[in-house]
Amino acid sequence: MMFIMTCCPTCGVAPCTNLSFCAACRSADVRKAKGEAPRFSEASYWRNPSDRIPDNWEEMSLEGLVAHFERARSRDSAAEKTVEALMFNLRERGTKALEESNTKRRLIELRNQQVIEIGDRLQKLKPEVARPWSVEEVKLLLRARTN
Repeated sequence: MMFIMTCCPTCGVAPCTNLSFCAACRSADVRKAKGEAPRFSEASYWRNPSDRIPDNWEEMSLEGLVAHFERARSRDSAAEKTVEALMFNLRERGTKALEESNTKRRLIELRNQQVIEIGDRLQKLKPEVARPWSVEEVKLLLRARTN
């Protein structure tokens, strides 16, 4: 007799170290794929917040409405830490930073609007902090993102 050891399709461990948890996860995945209601949580928790104006917007506080759109915006944007790390690299090393792998990786993560905002910030740098970027240098930034 021969036994073949395979990895658990849920946790990836061979053998599975938590059979009941993995079985519950697979069961939940099947229910969700069929469009059935979850057993332990509302279906509204499964989805990301909508980008559109909520139906109950008139009942929401201004802070709640702003938070709603911030969640939707941040879901589609690079993290603020990524933007600030990129700004630091570009401010310190200028256009030479555009050739570095870390800078290229961070540029790929940005939305178009974020790249435009970075270009604006680089042009508005105070001379005592760093040399402001010229229009030509910002064009290099935009070209580096598309390459």
